[in-house]
Amino acid sequence: MPPRKVIFAYRPGQQNMGGKTMRVDQLSAMAADLLGAGYSVETAVAPRERQPRACRRFVSKCKGAIIIFHKGAATALGPDNRARLRKVAAGICVDHLDIVAPPFEYGFVDIHIAASIAGERELIRGLDSLDPAPGTQVRHLPHHADPRLRKPGTPSRHFALGYFGLPGNAVLPQGDAIPAMMPDYRGSGPVSEDFLSQMAQANFHICTRAPSTRRNKGILATKPFTKGFNAAAVEANVLVNRQVHDAEYYLEEDYPYMIADCSQAAISDGIARAAADFGGPAWSKARAAMDRMARRVAPPAVVAELEKICRLF
Repeated sequence: MPPRKVIFAYRPGQQNMGGKTMRVDQLSAMAADLLGAGYSVETAVAPRERQPRACRRFVSKCKGAIIIFHKGAATALGPDNRARLRKVAAGICVDHLDIVAPPFEYGFVDIHIAASIAGERELIRGLDSLDPAPGTQVRHLPHHADPRLRKPGTPSRHFALGYFGLPGNAVLPQGDAIPAMMPDYRGSGPVSEDFLSQMAQANFHICTRAPSTRRNKGILATKPFTKGFNAAAVEANVLVNRQVHDAEYYLEEDYPYMIADCSQAAISDGIARAAADFGGPAWSKARAAMDRMARRVAPPAVVAELEKICRLF
């Protein structure tokens, strides 16, 4: 029996986006390594409706396959090509990641994939608004840390604060507490080796974020705790407020640097405490929590959840 094909599909405009890099390119590479001989894994562009030949080739390629669309990538195909795809695919999934993808035709989607526990709850709560057919499911497929990250070569000897991401995606400290390491990042295009290197040099990462209010069809758009996962991969601790999606789920309520909100007072106090704690019992307790989180989102754990989804078809 030939291996079951799993195709991670994205639309042309997503080519250089950070989310596509991690959730399509990196995740498919992990799956190819770890899913086993029963599956073959590849990526594909979901062409635009105005490219009929490319659409026909895409539909033909997907015959008998499990398709995992990145966010709203299936919108590019148009309704007629989605109908053709529905007839030949073994299964169709939409990985919402950090948005709520638009509703498609009744019965088009078999499984709505959430990249966070918070996202799973929201999709289950609002599933009826996505016009599901009987049997449509919501499944959690954890996000992962960037596999290009490497642990620091030697143990940290000094407290080192950093922020790694788009400045608009966080509430950053002000004044004297501004991170010493905050390399430029634009959210698209390749991440430089210098950026990745600085992530490993900082041992305390800022992960404070204002609560999300963006909704689609009444469903709250949620974010996976990627910055936390990346920090754990380089053996760093994080400052995070309780409102950040999945922070309490992974780090638990008693994590030493979990702050009540993202006010400047709370952020400044959290940074000061962490700096004073560096190397001590509270710092070590936080490191243990980060290590536990890293194991829960390591490639074998993530791909094991992907395999559970694939076995539904």
